[in-house]
Amino acid sequence: MKINAILSLSALFLASVATAVMPDDPDKIDTCTKPGVVALTFDDGPGIYNDQLLALLAKKNVKATFFMLGSMVAESPAQAASLKKILAAGHQLASHTYTHGNLDNMTEAQQKKEISMTSDIMFQHSGIRPAYMRAPEGRCAAACTKVMTELGLVISHWNVDTNDWRFKALSPEEATEKSLVEINQVIVKDSNPATDSFILLEHEIHKFSVDLLAERVIDTITAKGYKFVTMEDGVPTGVPTNSTAPATTAPTTATTGSVAPTNATGTTTGTAGSPTVIKKDSGAGFHQAGAWAMGMAVAVAYALI
Repeated sequence: MKINAILSLSALFLASVATAVMPDDPDKIDTCTKPGVVALTFDDGPGIYNDQLLALLAKKNVKATFFMLGSMVAESPAQAASLKKILAAGHQLASHTYTHGNLDNMTEAQQKKEISMTSDIMFQHSGIRPAYMRAPEGRCAAACTKVMTELGLVISHWNVDTNDWRFKALSPEEATEKSLVEINQVIVKDSNPATDSFILLEHEIHKFSVDLLAERVIDTITAKGYKFVTMEDGVPTGVPTNSTAPATTAPTTATTGSVAPTNATGTTTGTAGSPTVIKKDSGAGFHQAGAWAMGMAVAVAYALI
C-alpha cells in the first residue's frame, strides 16, 4: 500500500511540475522543431578567437549560429571581418543586441535602438540584417517580446547551457569538465535523438571555450547520435534568408536605421561576459524540478501513511 501511494503521489507531482515548466510562450523558441538535431549557438562575439573556432567547426563539418554584439563588431576591424568569414563558411549570423544590456530595463525606444544599431553595423560589415535575436541573459518579458515580434525578429532562447562563463577563472581542463555537466545530464543521459532536440548555448569569448570545450561538446553530442544545425535549419520560421539586398521596408518605429531582416545565415564590450542566467523552460530546469517533485512525493507519502 505504501509503495502504491508513493508511486501515485510521485506521478501527481511530476505531472504538475511538467505542466509548470513546459513551453508557454510561442513567441520565444527554446528547442528545435524536429528530433535528432542540436542547434549549436555561440554568444557575445565576434571575439578574438573566432578564426580558431571557425577552423574547428570546419574540421568537424558542423554549422553553428553566432549571436553577435554590435559593440564587439565595432571593437576592431579584425572582429568586424569575422562576419563575412562566418557567412562564407555557411554559418548563421544573429543579433545579441548592441550593448548586452537588460532589455527589460529599457524603454521601447531604447530596445529598438539596441536592435537597429546592431542591425546596421552587421549590415555594414556583412551585407545582411539578422532575422534571429537572443536577448542578453534571456531577459525579454512581455513588453520586450512585443517589440521584437513587431520588428519581425525570431526570439531565440535555449534549453541546454554550458554555463561556461561561470568557470572562466578555473583551469581550462576543470572549466571544460564543469561546462559539460548539464550536457552530460540532459543530453547524454536523459535524451533520445528519436524524440528530442536542443538549442545549446556556449560563448566564443572565453579562451577555454574555444581551445577545449567546443570540440568536447561536438564530440559528446555527436556520439549520442545528434546532428548539428543552425537555428534557421533547426527552427525554420519562414523569415527570408540568404538575401544580400538591403531591407526595403524598415519598421517606422525604429529609432535609427533599419532592422527588417534580410538574412538569417549566413553595454560596452566589457559586459560581453555577463552571465546568461535565464533558461526559460530549460531541459535542466525540468530535470531538477522532477527530482524535487519525486523527493516531495516520497516525503508526503510517508507522512500520510
